[in-house]
Amino acid sequence: MKIIKTVDEFAAWRNRQKNSIGFVPTLGALHDGHMSLIKQSKKKCQSTVVSIFLNPTQFAQNEDLDSYPSTLDQDIHNLDFLSVDILFLPNEKEMYQNVSEVKIPSSDLFNKLEGKSRPHFFYGVTTIVAKLFNVIKPTHTFFGEKDAQQLFIITEMIATMKYSIKLVSCPTIRDKNGLALSSRNSYLSTDDKKQAAIIYQSLMKVKEGLDQGISNPNKLKDIFKKNIVTNHNMKIDYISIADIKILDEIDTIKEQKVLVSTAVFFQGVRLIDNFIYRLSET
Repeated sequence: MKIIKTVDEFAAWRNRQKNSIGFVPTLGALHDGHMSLIKQSKKKCQSTVVSIFLNPTQFAQNEDLDSYPSTLDQDIHNLDFLSVDILFLPNEKEMYQNVSEVKIPSSDLFNKLEGKSRPHFFYGVTTIVAKLFNVIKPTHTFFGEKDAQQLFIITEMIATMKYSIKLVSCPTIRDKNGLALSSRNSYLSTDDKKQAAIIYQSLMKVKEGLDQGISNPNKLKDIFKKNIVTNHNMKIDYISIADIKILDEIDTIKEQKVLVSTAVFFQGVRLIDNFIYRLSET
């Protein structure tokens, strides 16, 4: 594996490549969820590029930029073990001074769900992803379904900005108790992680309700809330049942595909999870 830290050096490498290039952008603190994306890239593409860049513009002032987990030595070891071709490891100056500015088309999706709680977030994400796309020039890019709204927004951005990139969505990876893997899980103790699995279990209670024919979103949300509050250390940021295309909350579940998603605070950590459901499948 080759580690490249500058745009100029990467461009020199990229100009020599003629085959398909898969790209996995990350903030670092890599876990098995990231590894699953990389493995998909290696299956589909001749070369795989992973970036590690802790992007400050997607963190608000009260968020954990300064304390975000950093495991760079272990990350490099794991990427090397998977035979990643290039680790792109730029610093902040490289990305914000040496990469041209991008103009991201506005999107209604930015201000819903996660965007309501974190208004800055998707502006920061799309800006840096677009900059990375402009540097890496991948043929394919790989994103996880755990961050479903981000996945939809990047898909929309690729279309509106006319990137010739195929986005491949990859399933959420969970621990044995069902907790969705996240770099921020490292803030939790082993016992905390076992308790946090109630988030996924509560979502599955909602799925059971859907399977049983409950079509009133408020009743389904109450099922989730009643299950979560059995752990007094948890606080729900939101529980949403939204139309998957526009992410607006729905009044009645009919035959449309819906995104059931949540964010929950636990032990000072904000944990997100979701699943997608189509009523007509039952």
